[in-house]
Amino acid sequence: MRWFSMFLLLFLSARLYAQEVYSVDNPRVQKWYESARQLIKEREFDEGISLYQKCLAKEPTFVEAHWALASVFKNFGDLEISFYHLDQYYSVADKPGISAQKLMILAEQYFKNGFYSKAKACMDQFQLYQMPVDQDDSLLMASIAYAYKHEKIKAVVMPKALPSSVNRYYTQYFPTLTIDNTTLIFTKRAGGSRDFDEDLVVSYRVDGVWTLATLLSKNIHSEFSEGAASISADGRTLIFTMCDKGRTIGRCDLFISRKYGEVWSNPENLGEVVNSKNWESQPSLGADGNTLYFSSDRPGGVGKRDIWYTQRVDDTWTQPKNMGTIINTVQDDVTPFIHTNGENLIFASNGRVGFGGYDLFMSEQKEGKWQVPSNLGNSVNNNLDQLSFIISADGSMAYFSQDFKKADGKLRSEIVQLPIANDSLVKNTSRYIFGRVRDAVSQEALKAKIELFDIFTNELKYSTFSDSISGEYFFALNEGLSYGVYAGAKGYFFEDFRFDIQNSTSWQPDTLDIALSPLEVGASMILENIYFELASYELTKNSQSELEIVAEFLVENRVNIQIEGHTDQTGEPAYNQTLSEQRAKAVYDFLIESGIPSDQLTFKGLGSTRPVESDPTLSDQNRRIEFRIRAEN
Repeated sequence: MRWFSMFLLLFLSARLYAQEVYSVDNPRVQKWYESARQLIKEREFDEGISLYQKCLAKEPTFVEAHWALASVFKNFGDLEISFYHLDQYYSVADKPGISAQKLMILAEQYFKNGFYSKAKACMDQFQLYQMPVDQDDSLLMASIAYAYKHEKIKAVVMPKALPSSVNRYYTQYFPTLTIDNTTLIFTKRAGGSRDFDEDLVVSYRVDGVWTLATLLSKNIHSEFSEGAASISADGRTLIFTMCDKGRTIGRCDLFISRKYGEVWSNPENLGEVVNSKNWESQPSLGADGNTLYFSSDRPGGVGKRDIWYTQRVDDTWTQPKNMGTIINTVQDDVTPFIHTNGENLIFASNGRVGFGGYDLFMSEQKEGKWQVPSNLGNSVNNNLDQLSFIISADGSMAYFSQDFKKADGKLRSEIVQLPIANDSLVKNTSRYIFGRVRDAVSQEALKAKIELFDIFTNELKYSTFSDSISGEYFFALNEGLSYGVYAGAKGYFFEDFRFDIQNSTSWQPDTLDIALSPLEVGASMILENIYFELASYELTKNSQSELEIVAEFLVENRVNIQIEGHTDQTGEPAYNQTLSEQRAKAVYDFLIESGIPSDQLTFKGLGSTRPVESDPTLSDQNRRIEFRIRAEN
């Protein structure tokens, strides 16, 4: 049982009220106390409270009156005054005589209010009773010990609130940040009650200064609540929560909106595979755009609210899977955030050992498995709720919402930032590539498909389209990997690039503008990511992603090509000629096996007869595979 749920029962207990000896020896005050107790029993609360207060005005050390008022105000929901009287009770009570039940209540309330030393003192005394405890109370005991221990460790850096241009509303929370750190989207509520609906707002960083937050989009804003958003790495896909009974499957659903130029599209429900008849909210979209984490209380979970994930396969979301007991607890596990590196998951939980309320935790993925989460510590966590933690792609700055009390005593939340020391949270950080795709002849913007593959595993890491209006695109690259990047559109040669950032230690954006050339007979392109074993015509595994792109290109465009093999000028001409022809045929054979009709393909070896580089130090560039558009048969 929760000991605090016994608060009122302890107060109303006939045994307790039948005490023959009070803590104060004043018959007149004792009579007032008995009368106050009866008034409360008869639901004459104002009169009863007034009489209890009269008792304390006369006898400030009257512990029974302090306990009674703590109980009454707790049940009225005035937790601040309730805690005041509990603290007064503990300060004047005969401590060895406090019951086990009251000690547990006191420990819990001191813990919730951040008085960890007093919480530990109460808990230490409670344990002398050697009473059995349930799972919830075991968690409380462990959390008190943890918080007391770590309270002594001084935080090196503390969070700082973002400026009033961002924190301009009654409450603001659930930040999400574009990969270039220039666009901050978050949820705001103008008032302290649910009568004020949630809205999505945006602030832009211009010359290092956050602009005045404004509504994100008239197409997204409605009379209902929209909030808890996650923006994709390229800044053009937004998944967020909407609670609109006319448009939702459950209480709240996940919706998607896409940005074309500067306009967000009308939101679309992610559908009944992702959304249930329960509550789905707090999404976090991976940098690959294909993995979506979210919180839900749908059936089949571990606790009350769990973290789930779904994956997009061929533009269709799979049935969500629960992240299991490594991540989820029997209580609430919420506000997931997946870093752009795909290896660090941060979330809030009130079911783990921590500082009280919702604490923030991080799990790291190693060899495809999520590790036991660790508490982010007292630089981030305290006795209040900490939620919706995000980390910039470069790993240098965290943003999250933090509860605080204003001068009026009201609980608010604001968005704060916390500088992060190098590699202290995320070891594999991310960088991004930015650019525009255009027609090489007309210079007009193009909508092109852009794909990233891990060169060594051929795993598709990310797929997106450049904006059809501006041609702009973003994508993330994680440190420690080598990428093949492909950009293509129907009727154009695709472009391919390679990025090797295995030894990169700094995060720095790159600009890559891409010009796609229209298909013309006689035109050719070099395949940059085709590799052979040394002095061999055997294709390496690293070539697979490029060859699959070529196959896709040929299916989409139905052009006839000649595959041309080239070598450098070392070695005998006859050997080079044979090797170049064998390598061209190896590519030909792969495409035939991929289903490309043979009448679409020819191959030819050209040896060292057509070098593209005369500089001997760059002669390896002469070793290449090209394909050339040829006339129809």
